[in-house]
Amino acid sequence: MPYPLLLHGKHAPGPVLYEPFDGWLVPWRFGDTREEHRALTEGAALLDYSMQALLEVRGEDRVAFLHHLLSQDIKRLQPGQGCRAALLSPEARIVASMLVLAEADACWLLCDAERAAPLTTTLERYLFGERVRITNHERRFATLAIQGRESVTVLSGLGWTIPQADESHAMAIWDGHPLRLVRHALIGDTGALLLIDAAAAERLWRDMQRRAGPRLRLAGWDAYNIARLEAGIPWFGIDVDTGHLLPETGMERRLASDTKGCYVGQEIVARVATYGSPSRRLRGLVLAAGEAPAPGTLVRFQGEDAGRITSSCRSLVLNTPIALAMLKRAAYELGTRVEVDGRTATVVEQPIGGLTPGGTGKTPTDE
Repeated sequence: MPYPLLLHGKHAPGPVLYEPFDGWLVPWRFGDTREEHRALTEGAALLDYSMQALLEVRGEDRVAFLHHLLSQDIKRLQPGQGCRAALLSPEARIVASMLVLAEADACWLLCDAERAAPLTTTLERYLFGERVRITNHERRFATLAIQGRESVTVLSGLGWTIPQADESHAMAIWDGHPLRLVRHALIGDTGALLLIDAAAAERLWRDMQRRAGPRLRLAGWDAYNIARLEAGIPWFGIDVDTGHLLPETGMERRLASDTKGCYVGQEIVARVATYGSPSRRLRGLVLAAGEAPAPGTLVRFQGEDAGRITSSCRSLVLNTPIALAMLKRAAYELGTRVEVDGRTATVVEQPIGGLTPGGTGKTPTDE
């Protein structure tokens, strides 16, 4: 049974098409998918992204604790700065990816809601006397995404200043509620996340639409799913999962520092980067024609099983089917021709459809 988002049934006064996506019941379409896609990429679009959860990490040892475990250099973060990071298993498999947001007296971890409990449990397992307190605020905060080339301009017109640096953040007050503004692009190179108490989320959602007017368009997950595939961004739980090594996902350059040194799983990540290539890897595919292949469809190379499709759609940029697929080493070199449903497909470098990869609390990739 799909789990509803925090604003389910409250997204718009008119009819909204809801569809399941990765265990969530999401607003799939408000109107025309092409117009919603255009707003997400070229204009300013409002997306309900509240399948995220916040973890609060406090205590005087918090920075050293997180720095030792996570894949990024947490010690370099000043209050108001942030970064994308991952917690890996000792075998370099992904436990969770996240945004780390530093404050003077706390660090906040924004991650997939379904990974919040495993992330909390794993972090607590590594506590050995450090003065650290971890609180899981799952379903207590809503995450609203404003994305597109004009998104920051629209937010500025509403009276909010969005920090300039990626993943930096600032606090504001809206209707008496603390509002966290995070510079973070899900696709493309411009966007922001707004984090607010769940009880105030519906009023903020409607207030932004009322004040921004036609400059801000509601976008459904049909348009967002197309845009994220065009940007080559995998989705945790669909394209990659806890069984995958970080180097298999293509996320290592985005999620892991290559200069920091030791973190959990770092030795294996470094070994793959230095001495070889993973036995499988997530890649983009552009198909010749026809319908988008269904997830799970077999990919063949030289008559052999070479992998399977994980996600697909018909690109609105290329006007042809595109997909992400987890491919074996023999087939994942760029430019390789493979076969999908009897059709030719070409292995390509992300972004598949010309959109710049942004990133998400999910699993962004940047080859």
